[in-house]
Amino acid sequence: MRMIATRALALGLILALTACQPADQSVAAAEAVRAADLAWAQTFVKKDLEAGAATMDANGVVLAPNAPIVTGGPAGFRGLIGGFFSLPGFAGGWEPTTVVASRSGDLAYSYGTYELGWDDPTGKRITDRGKYATIWRKQADGSWKVALDMFNTDAPAAP
Repeated sequence: MRMIATRALALGLILALTACQPADQSVAAAEAVRAADLAWAQTFVKKDLEAGAATMDANGVVLAPNAPIVTGGPAGFRGLIGGFFSLPGFAGGWEPTTVVASRSGDLAYSYGTYELGWDDPTGKRITDRGKYATIWRKQADGSWKVALDMFNTDAPAAP
Protein backbone atom coordinates (compact mmCIF):
# COMPACT_ATOMS: atom_id res chain seq x y z
CA MET A 1 0.00 0.00 0.00
CA ARG A 2 2.82 2.35 0.88
CA MET A 3 4.48 1.68 -2.52
CA ILE A 4 1.28 2.61 -4.37
CA ALA A 5 0.99 5.84 -2.39
CA THR A 6 4.64 6.72 -3.13
CA ARG A 7 4.18 6.05 -6.85
CA ALA A 8 0.96 8.07 -6.92
CA LEU A 9 2.72 10.96 -5.17
CA ALA A 10 5.65 10.80 -7.63
CA LEU A 11 3.27 10.71 -10.59
CA GLY A 12 1.34 13.63 -9.13
CA LEU A 13 4.54 15.67 -8.72
CA ILE A 14 5.62 14.91 -12.29
CA LEU A 15 2.24 15.96 -13.64
CA ALA A 16 2.22 19.11 -11.53
CA LEU A 17 5.70 20.13 -12.65
CA THR A 18 4.88 19.43 -16.29
CA ALA A 19 1.70 21.51 -16.04
CA CYS A 20 3.67 24.44 -14.60
CA GLN A 21 5.89 24.76 -17.67
CA PRO A 22 5.06 27.86 -19.68
CA ALA A 23 3.70 27.34 -23.17
CA ASP A 24 6.17 27.30 -26.06
CA GLN A 25 6.27 30.84 -27.48
CA SER A 26 8.99 30.18 -30.05
CA VAL A 27 6.85 30.00 -33.20
CA ALA A 28 4.95 33.23 -32.55
CA ALA A 29 8.17 34.98 -31.48
CA ALA A 30 10.01 33.84 -34.62
CA GLU A 31 7.20 35.17 -36.80
CA ALA A 32 7.27 38.51 -34.97
CA VAL A 33 11.06 38.75 -35.32
CA ARG A 34 10.92 37.94 -39.05
CA ALA A 35 8.43 40.79 -39.46
CA ALA A 36 10.62 43.10 -37.35
CA ASP A 37 13.73 42.20 -39.36
CA LEU A 38 11.95 42.83 -42.67
CA ALA A 39 10.61 46.16 -41.37
CA TRP A 40 14.10 47.13 -40.20
CA ALA A 41 15.47 46.28 -43.65
CA GLN A 42 12.89 48.61 -45.19
CA THR A 43 14.11 51.51 -43.02
CA PHE A 44 17.54 50.88 -44.55
CA VAL A 45 16.23 50.74 -48.12
CA LYS A 46 14.38 54.03 -47.50
CA LYS A 47 17.47 55.51 -45.79
CA ASP A 48 15.32 56.33 -42.77
CA LEU A 49 18.08 56.73 -40.21
CA GLU A 50 15.78 57.57 -37.29
CA ALA A 51 13.43 54.61 -37.83
CA GLY A 52 16.44 52.32 -38.21
CA ALA A 53 18.01 53.64 -35.02
CA ALA A 54 14.71 53.19 -33.18
CA THR A 55 14.97 49.45 -33.88
CA MET A 56 18.11 49.22 -31.75
CA ASP A 57 17.93 48.24 -28.10
CA ALA A 58 19.14 51.03 -25.79
CA ASN A 59 22.35 49.01 -25.23
CA GLY A 60 22.49 47.53 -28.73
CA VAL A 61 25.83 46.73 -30.34
CA VAL A 62 26.87 46.51 -34.00
CA LEU A 63 29.88 44.51 -35.17
CA ALA A 64 30.69 45.85 -38.63
CA PRO A 65 33.58 44.64 -40.79
CA ASN A 66 36.80 46.64 -40.67
CA ALA A 67 35.49 48.87 -37.88
CA PRO A 68 35.59 49.05 -34.09
CA ILE A 69 32.67 47.74 -32.05
CA VAL A 70 29.78 50.21 -32.23
CA THR A 71 28.05 50.62 -28.87
CA GLY A 72 25.45 53.06 -27.63
CA GLY A 73 22.36 51.54 -29.20
CA PRO A 74 20.51 54.05 -31.40
CA ALA A 75 23.22 56.73 -31.20
CA GLY A 76 25.96 54.30 -32.23
CA PHE A 77 23.77 52.99 -35.05
CA ARG A 78 23.18 56.54 -36.35
CA GLY A 79 26.92 57.17 -36.48
CA LEU A 80 27.72 53.96 -38.36
CA ILE A 81 24.80 53.84 -40.77
CA GLY A 82 24.81 57.60 -41.38
CA GLY A 83 28.27 57.04 -42.89
CA PHE A 84 26.87 54.46 -45.29
CA PHE A 85 23.97 56.71 -46.29
CA SER A 86 26.40 59.52 -47.13
CA LEU A 87 28.22 57.44 -49.78
CA PRO A 88 27.41 58.58 -53.35
CA GLY A 89 24.73 56.40 -54.94
CA PHE A 90 24.35 54.30 -51.82
CA ALA A 91 21.66 51.61 -51.88
CA GLY A 92 21.29 48.37 -50.00
CA GLY A 93 19.21 45.98 -48.05
CA TRP A 94 19.00 42.55 -46.51
CA GLU A 95 16.64 39.66 -46.10
CA PRO A 96 16.41 37.12 -43.31
CA THR A 97 16.68 33.51 -44.41
CA THR A 98 16.35 31.99 -40.93
CA VAL A 99 14.76 33.11 -37.68
CA VAL A 100 14.88 31.09 -34.45
CA ALA A 101 13.34 32.11 -31.12
CA SER A 102 13.68 30.80 -27.59
CA ARG A 103 10.91 28.70 -26.11
CA SER A 104 10.08 31.54 -23.71
CA GLY A 105 9.73 33.94 -26.64
CA ASP A 106 11.95 36.67 -25.19
CA LEU A 107 15.12 36.20 -27.29
CA ALA A 108 15.61 35.32 -30.93
CA TYR A 109 18.17 35.46 -33.67
CA SER A 110 17.91 35.98 -37.39
CA TYR A 111 20.43 35.62 -40.15
CA GLY A 112 20.47 36.10 -43.86
CA THR A 113 22.13 37.89 -46.72
CA TYR A 114 22.70 41.52 -47.63
CA GLU A 115 23.73 43.55 -50.65
CA LEU A 116 25.17 47.06 -50.59
CA GLY A 117 26.21 49.32 -53.45
CA TRP A 118 27.74 52.77 -53.90
CA ASP A 119 29.78 54.75 -56.39
CA ASP A 120 33.50 55.21 -55.83
CA PRO A 121 35.15 58.63 -56.42
CA THR A 122 35.56 57.83 -60.13
CA GLY A 123 31.87 56.91 -60.48
CA LYS A 124 32.53 53.18 -60.70
CA ARG A 125 29.82 51.11 -59.02
CA ILE A 126 30.99 49.06 -56.03
CA THR A 127 28.82 46.16 -54.87
CA ASP A 128 29.27 44.19 -51.68
CA ARG A 129 27.36 41.04 -50.84
CA GLY A 130 27.56 39.23 -47.55
CA LYS A 131 25.76 37.76 -44.58
CA TYR A 132 24.52 38.95 -41.22
CA ALA A 133 23.36 37.66 -37.87
CA THR A 134 21.18 39.63 -35.45
CA ILE A 135 20.15 38.88 -31.88
CA TRP A 136 16.75 40.31 -30.96
CA ARG A 137 15.40 41.00 -27.46
CA LYS A 138 11.70 41.31 -26.69
CA GLN A 139 10.89 44.59 -24.92
CA ALA A 140 8.44 45.14 -22.05
CA ASP A 141 5.94 46.64 -24.52
CA GLY A 142 6.09 43.48 -26.70
CA SER A 143 8.18 45.04 -29.48
CA TRP A 144 11.47 43.53 -30.64
CA LYS A 145 14.76 45.45 -30.59
CA VAL A 146 18.23 44.61 -31.86
CA ALA A 147 20.59 43.66 -29.05
CA LEU A 148 23.48 42.66 -31.33
CA ASP A 149 23.98 42.91 -35.07
CA MET A 150 26.96 41.59 -37.03
CA PHE A 151 27.62 41.54 -40.75
CA ASN A 152 30.53 40.68 -42.99
CA THR A 153 31.34 40.47 -46.66
CA ASP A 154 31.55 37.43 -48.90
CA ALA A 155 34.38 39.13 -50.83
CA PRO A 156 37.77 37.49 -50.51
CA ALA A 157 40.26 39.17 -48.21
CA ALA A 158 42.66 41.58 -49.86
CA PRO A 159 46.18 40.17 -50.27
